[in-house]
Amino acid sequence: MIVTLFGSSGLVGKYCLNFLEKEPSITKVILPIRKKNDEIKTNPKFEFVEIDFLNLFQYGKLFATDAVICCLGTTLKNAGSRKGREFVDLKLPLAIAGLAKSNKVKHFLLISAQGANPSSWMHYNRTKGLVEKGLEMFEFPSLTVVRPSLLLGDRTEKRWSEEILKKLLEGRLQFIPEFWRPIHGETVARALVQSLFDPPKGKRIIYNRKLVRAEAALWASENAKTSK
Repeated sequence: MIVTLFGSSGLVGKYCLNFLEKEPSITKVILPIRKKNDEIKTNPKFEFVEIDFLNLFQYGKLFATDAVICCLGTTLKNAGSRKGREFVDLKLPLAIAGLAKSNKVKHFLLISAQGANPSSWMHYNRTKGLVEKGLEMFEFPSLTVVRPSLLLGDRTEKRWSEEILKKLLEGRLQFIPEFWRPIHGETVARALVQSLFDPPKGKRIIYNRKLVRAEAALWASENAKTSK
Protein backbone atom coordinates (compact mmCIF):
# COMPACT_ATOMS: atom_id res chain seq x y z
CA MET A 1 0.00 0.00 0.00
CA ILE A 2 1.23 3.49 -0.89
CA VAL A 3 0.18 6.36 1.36
CA THR A 4 0.51 10.15 1.17
CA LEU A 5 0.84 11.85 4.56
CA PHE A 6 0.36 15.58 5.05
CA GLY A 7 1.47 17.12 8.35
CA SER A 8 4.25 14.66 9.14
CA SER A 9 6.09 17.20 11.30
CA GLY A 10 3.17 17.73 13.69
CA LEU A 11 2.33 15.87 16.89
CA VAL A 12 0.02 13.25 15.38
CA GLY A 13 1.83 13.22 12.03
CA LYS A 14 5.11 12.15 13.62
CA TYR A 15 3.41 9.25 15.37
CA CYS A 16 1.72 8.29 12.09
CA LEU A 17 5.14 8.20 10.47
CA ASN A 18 6.42 5.83 13.17
CA PHE A 19 3.49 3.45 12.69
CA LEU A 20 3.73 3.57 8.89
CA GLU A 21 7.44 2.81 9.09
CA LYS A 22 6.77 -0.37 11.06
CA GLU A 23 3.95 -1.63 8.83
CA PRO A 24 5.40 -4.14 6.34
CA SER A 25 2.37 -3.80 4.06
CA ILE A 26 3.10 -0.08 3.61
CA THR A 27 5.62 -0.06 0.77
CA LYS A 28 5.93 3.70 0.26
CA VAL A 29 5.01 6.89 2.11
CA ILE A 30 5.00 10.16 0.19
CA LEU A 31 5.59 13.13 2.50
CA PRO A 32 4.90 16.61 1.10
CA ILE A 33 6.74 19.21 3.19
CA ARG A 34 7.56 22.90 2.99
CA LYS A 35 11.27 22.53 3.56
CA LYS A 36 13.69 19.73 4.38
CA ASN A 37 15.63 19.94 7.65
CA ASP A 38 17.99 17.87 9.79
CA GLU A 39 15.13 16.44 11.85
CA ILE A 40 13.69 14.52 8.90
CA LYS A 41 13.47 10.82 9.59
CA THR A 42 15.16 8.81 6.85
CA ASN A 43 13.83 5.48 5.65
CA PRO A 44 14.00 3.78 2.22
CA LYS A 45 10.21 3.85 1.88
CA PHE A 46 9.87 7.53 2.85
CA GLU A 47 9.82 10.04 -0.01
CA PHE A 48 10.01 13.63 1.22
CA VAL A 49 8.98 16.17 -1.41
CA GLU A 50 9.37 19.92 -0.99
CA ILE A 51 6.25 21.65 -2.31
CA ASP A 52 4.64 25.06 -2.52
CA PHE A 53 1.37 24.69 -0.60
CA LEU A 54 0.00 27.74 -2.41
CA ASN A 55 0.27 25.87 -5.72
CA LEU A 56 -0.75 22.32 -4.90
CA PHE A 57 -2.18 21.65 -8.34
CA GLN A 58 1.28 21.32 -9.87
CA TYR A 59 1.98 18.24 -7.73
CA GLY A 60 -0.78 15.94 -8.94
CA LYS A 61 1.45 12.84 -8.98
CA LEU A 62 1.83 13.04 -5.19
CA PHE A 63 -1.81 12.07 -4.89
CA ALA A 64 -1.73 8.96 -7.08
CA THR A 65 -1.67 6.70 -4.02
CA ASP A 66 -3.97 4.27 -2.22
CA ALA A 67 -4.78 6.59 0.66
CA VAL A 68 -4.18 10.16 1.84
CA ILE A 69 -3.84 11.06 5.52
CA CYS A 70 -4.25 14.74 6.39
CA CYS A 71 -2.85 15.77 9.77
CA LEU A 72 -2.63 19.48 9.00
CA GLY A 73 -3.60 21.98 11.68
CA THR A 74 -2.48 25.22 13.27
CA THR A 75 -3.27 27.71 16.00
CA LEU A 76 -4.66 31.21 15.69
CA LYS A 77 -1.37 32.55 17.04
CA ASN A 78 0.79 30.77 14.47
CA ALA A 79 -1.61 31.48 11.62
CA GLY A 80 -1.74 35.18 12.50
CA SER A 81 -5.44 35.54 11.78
CA ARG A 82 -8.67 33.62 11.40
CA LYS A 83 -8.21 33.63 7.63
CA GLY A 84 -4.74 32.19 8.09
CA ARG A 85 -6.06 29.36 10.23
CA GLU A 86 -8.90 28.73 7.78
CA PHE A 87 -6.31 28.33 5.03
CA VAL A 88 -4.49 25.56 6.93
CA ASP A 89 -7.48 23.89 8.59
CA LEU A 90 -10.08 24.25 5.83
CA LYS A 91 -8.86 25.35 2.41
CA LEU A 92 -5.72 23.20 2.29
CA PRO A 93 -7.46 19.94 3.35
CA LEU A 94 -10.22 20.53 0.78
CA ALA A 95 -7.67 21.30 -1.95
CA ILE A 96 -5.79 18.14 -1.04
CA ALA A 97 -9.02 16.17 -1.08
CA GLY A 98 -9.89 17.51 -4.51
CA LEU A 99 -6.56 16.39 -5.94
CA ALA A 100 -6.86 13.04 -4.19
CA LYS A 101 -10.31 12.52 -5.70
CA SER A 102 -9.12 13.45 -9.20
CA ASN A 103 -6.36 10.84 -8.81
CA LYS A 104 -8.93 8.23 -7.75
CA VAL A 105 -7.69 7.86 -4.18
CA LYS A 106 -10.03 5.41 -2.47
CA HIS A 107 -9.51 6.36 1.19
CA PHE A 108 -9.13 9.85 2.66
CA LEU A 109 -8.35 10.24 6.37
CA LEU A 110 -8.48 13.46 8.40
CA ILE A 111 -7.91 14.70 11.93
CA SER A 112 -10.84 16.91 12.91
CA ALA A 113 -11.93 17.92 16.43
CA GLN A 114 -14.37 16.63 19.02
CA GLY A 115 -16.55 19.73 18.79
CA ALA A 116 -16.62 19.93 14.98
CA ASN A 117 -19.83 21.61 13.88
CA PRO A 118 -20.35 23.80 10.78
CA SER A 119 -22.88 25.87 12.74
CA SER A 120 -20.79 26.32 15.90
CA TRP A 121 -20.31 29.82 17.32
CA MET A 122 -16.67 28.86 18.03
CA HIS A 123 -14.47 29.60 15.03
CA TYR A 124 -12.25 26.54 15.53
CA ASN A 125 -15.13 24.07 15.82
CA ARG A 126 -16.98 25.72 12.95
CA THR A 127 -13.90 25.45 10.71
CA LYS A 128 -13.50 21.75 11.52
CA GLY A 129 -17.19 21.18 10.88
CA LEU A 130 -16.99 22.93 7.52
CA VAL A 131 -14.02 20.88 6.37
CA GLU A 132 -15.87 17.66 7.27
CA LYS A 133 -18.94 18.84 5.37
CA GLY A 134 -16.77 19.77 2.39
CA LEU A 135 -15.08 16.36 2.34
CA GLU A 136 -18.43 14.61 2.13
CA MET A 137 -19.07 16.33 -1.21
CA PHE A 138 -16.15 14.48 -2.81
CA GLU A 139 -17.86 11.15 -2.11
CA PHE A 140 -14.73 9.13 -1.45
CA PRO A 141 -15.37 5.37 -1.35
CA SER A 142 -13.92 5.56 2.18
CA LEU A 143 -13.69 8.65 4.41
CA THR A 144 -12.32 8.36 7.94
CA VAL A 145 -12.58 11.34 10.29
CA VAL A 146 -11.02 11.22 13.75
CA ARG A 147 -12.44 13.66 16.32
CA PRO A 148 -10.06 13.88 19.28
CA SER A 149 -10.38 16.12 22.29
CA LEU A 150 -7.34 18.01 23.66
CA LEU A 151 -4.20 16.29 22.37
CA LEU A 152 -1.51 15.16 24.79
CA GLY A 153 2.14 14.67 23.84
CA ASP A 154 5.34 16.56 23.20
CA ARG A 155 4.96 19.11 20.44
CA THR A 156 7.85 20.73 18.61
CA GLU A 157 6.22 24.07 19.30
CA LYS A 158 4.61 24.75 22.66
CA ARG A 159 1.00 25.87 22.84
CA TRP A 160 0.89 27.62 26.20
CA SER A 161 -2.87 27.50 26.63
CA GLU A 162 -2.74 23.73 26.14
CA GLU A 163 0.23 23.39 28.48
CA ILE A 164 -1.60 25.24 31.25
CA LEU A 165 -4.71 23.12 30.77
CA LYS A 166 -2.66 19.92 30.85
CA LYS A 167 -1.10 20.98 34.17
CA LEU A 168 -4.53 21.69 35.64
CA LEU A 169 -5.83 18.30 34.51
CA GLU A 170 -2.78 16.30 35.56
CA GLY A 171 -3.84 13.40 37.77
CA ARG A 172 -7.53 14.14 37.18
CA LEU A 173 -8.07 12.68 33.71
CA GLN A 174 -10.10 9.73 35.02
CA PHE A 175 -12.72 12.15 36.35
CA ILE A 176 -13.31 13.75 32.94
CA PRO A 177 -16.08 12.22 30.79
CA GLU A 178 -14.72 10.11 27.93
CA PHE A 179 -16.32 12.41 25.39
CA TRP A 180 -14.05 15.32 26.42
CA ARG A 181 -11.11 13.56 28.07
CA PRO A 182 -7.70 14.61 26.67
CA ILE A 183 -6.14 11.94 24.47
CA HIS A 184 -2.55 11.21 23.52
CA GLY A 185 -1.49 12.05 19.98
CA GLU A 186 -0.04 8.56 19.58
CA THR A 187 -3.50 7.06 20.16
CA VAL A 188 -4.97 9.25 17.43
CA ALA A 189 -2.18 8.27 15.03
CA ARG A 190 -2.71 4.59 15.80
CA ALA A 191 -6.41 4.93 15.00
CA LEU A 192 -5.62 6.60 11.67
CA VAL A 193 -3.10 3.98 10.58
CA GLN A 194 -5.26 1.07 11.72
CA SER A 195 -8.12 2.55 9.69
CA LEU A 196 -6.03 2.12 6.55
CA PHE A 197 -6.51 -1.63 6.87
CA ASP A 198 -10.20 -1.40 7.75
CA PRO A 199 -11.62 1.17 5.33
CA PRO A 200 -15.28 2.05 5.86
CA LYS A 201 -17.98 2.12 3.23
CA GLY A 202 -18.63 5.81 3.03
CA LYS A 203 -17.90 8.06 6.01
CA ARG A 204 -16.77 6.86 9.43
CA ILE A 205 -16.28 9.12 12.45
CA ILE A 206 -14.01 7.92 15.24
CA TYR A 207 -15.11 9.84 18.31
CA ASN A 208 -12.97 10.68 21.31
CA ARG A 209 -14.87 8.17 23.43
CA LYS A 210 -13.64 5.32 21.24
CA LEU A 211 -10.08 6.66 21.33
CA VAL A 212 -10.13 6.82 25.13
CA ARG A 213 -11.35 3.24 25.41
CA ALA A 214 -8.80 1.98 22.90
CA GLU A 215 -6.03 3.74 24.84
CA ALA A 216 -7.21 2.25 28.14
CA ALA A 217 -7.37 -1.24 26.63
CA LEU A 218 -3.84 -0.92 25.26
CA TRP A 219 -2.46 0.25 28.59
CA ALA A 220 -4.21 -2.60 30.39
CA SER A 221 -2.75 -5.10 27.93
CA GLU A 222 0.76 -3.72 28.28
CA ASN A 223 0.53 -3.65 32.08
CA ALA A 224 -0.66 -7.26 32.07
CA LYS A 225 2.39 -8.27 30.01
CA THR A 226 4.86 -6.49 32.29
CA SER A 227 3.31 -7.94 35.45
CA LYS A 228 3.84 -11.54 34.30
